[in-house]
Amino acid sequence: MGSLFLLGVIVFWDTYRVEQPAFNLIVSPKVFPYAIAFFLTLLSLILAIKIIKGDLAIPEGLEAGDKVEPSDFKTFGIVLGSLFAFLLLVERAGFVVAASVTFFGITVAFGDKKHLKTGFFGTLFIFLVYLSFTKFLNVPLPAGILKGL
Repeated sequence: MGSLFLLGVIVFWDTYRVEQPAFNLIVSPKVFPYAIAFFLTLLSLILAIKIIKGDLAIPEGLEAGDKVEPSDFKTFGIVLGSLFAFLLLVERAGFVVAASVTFFGITVAFGDKKHLKTGFFGTLFIFLVYLSFTKFLNVPLPAGILKGL
């Protein structure tokens, strides 16, 4: 609930800072981001009211009164570390290496046992995505160690 409200406030603030284009438009480019910010904050307020009233969510597959298992912080930490590795590697090593490391880390976090097969096909798919964006769509992605190939 709190993160949803914070996201709404950030979208509103970021939209407020965007400069209007010089030419006249019928619909401002700020309309949809403002609408999204409004609905995010509205939903978070509705959730807050429901929580205050005592309407707590029950995890899927459980009945009221069943024991709720604690969160798996190990898996969460591995996924978060993989995403952080992407941020650190994307400019230095390039998109393919960063996305491959992230993909591999997330598959390990979710219990994949065929590391070689997953790593190979994941890297192949990411390389095809890289080629598609850079060669066919002309969207430059960081090349990193693939620079010059």
